[in-house]
Amino acid sequence: MMTSILDDPEATIKHVNSLAFNRSTGSEGETEAVFYIRDQLDNKDIENRFEYFTYMGPRKVVMRLVYLIFLTYLLFFKFLMVIAIYFSIKYLFVTTRNYSLVKEETSKNLVSTISAINRRKKLPVVILTAHYDSFSANLPFRLQSILFFIFRIFIIPYFIIKLTFSLWILGSFNLTTYQSPIILDFILKSSLIEFVILFLIFLLIYNTKKSTGAIDNASGVSIILELAKKLNEKPLKNMDVIIVFTGAEEWGLIGAKRFCKRNQKSFSEKYILDKSLNINFDMIGSYIGLLNKKNLFLRKLINQTLNKNIVDTANKLGISIVKHEITPKTDHKVFLKFGKKTKSDFQVACFHSAKDVKYIHSPRDTPDKCNVQNLNNVLEISLETLRKIDSELYPSEKI
Repeated sequence: MMTSILDDPEATIKHVNSLAFNRSTGSEGETEAVFYIRDQLDNKDIENRFEYFTYMGPRKVVMRLVYLIFLTYLLFFKFLMVIAIYFSIKYLFVTTRNYSLVKEETSKNLVSTISAINRRKKLPVVILTAHYDSFSANLPFRLQSILFFIFRIFIIPYFIIKLTFSLWILGSFNLTTYQSPIILDFILKSSLIEFVILFLIFLLIYNTKKSTGAIDNASGVSIILELAKKLNEKPLKNMDVIIVFTGAEEWGLIGAKRFCKRNQKSFSEKYILDKSLNINFDMIGSYIGLLNKKNLFLRKLINQTLNKNIVDTANKLGISIVKHEITPKTDHKVFLKFGKKTKSDFQVACFHSAKDVKYIHSPRDTPDKCNVQNLNNVLEISLETLRKIDSELYPSEKI
């Protein structure tokens, strides 16, 4: 029998079903999704606001890579006149200076603040996060991860080396006939690698089989949406709560990065960050997973006491949690860096059903993969954990 602290036990899965459509970063679907979330908050009179930002989308990145390839060849073959004409036309006029075949993308975070009952000069803050965009690809998720790893580790340094060679050749007029063909052969043949990688990236970007993004991450959105409603009905006594529905997570955690950058200084002044925390919800599907360590290679736990509180609450409620060592690339990483930058004991936790990655970014990521009881259980665990932490903040004030 399904149990829930919600008046409507089906509320979370209803959100998942409502958001089960293509919400690709920068698409109309992404905008439709965030408007759905806003309407849900408005219906309960929960304060909310948009925080807009721009970013370099995948198409613009690919275009920049193509530009770099052509520039390298122009430098290599010393077509200086072509380069000079291009940059002269590009920067001589205002219209051409600002012109781009592919413009920057625009997205937004939806942010809601629920103030603590007891007001003080400085308070701890709870930041609850879940990204609302989705990603669709023709390649399996693990192959995607390998491809992006290769791109970051090998291709970017390769571009730098190749550009350096081209500049060296441009400035060198005494290369021997033996040296020059070797470098020429290296650059020409290795260019095949560039075009293969670009082709694979296009496979990731342009696809016909759209994912509905149920597990990743309508599930997380559904939970913090209902958490917002419960916390608005009965706010925490000693902690402000900020709920952030982040955009453009699937394209480099952009929304979370913009949020932290925008608020780092003000949060440091306004809140007691040593007692503050972030819980990120990204993928709650066939079971409940909880990230246990900062990364696979370090023994250091992801937080000091937050996970213990979460697990203790789950045990008290009789709910099973699976701990994971492998760190997903999701918004919690941005908040870990936020803690370092603010030099505070800011704690971060992340709910993530890692074994469900076999479904995500593909047509297999459907609402039926999201277990409604798991969604409700994560909601209840989170709410009870927050209330427990909140009640223990100022024990000397208890009567």
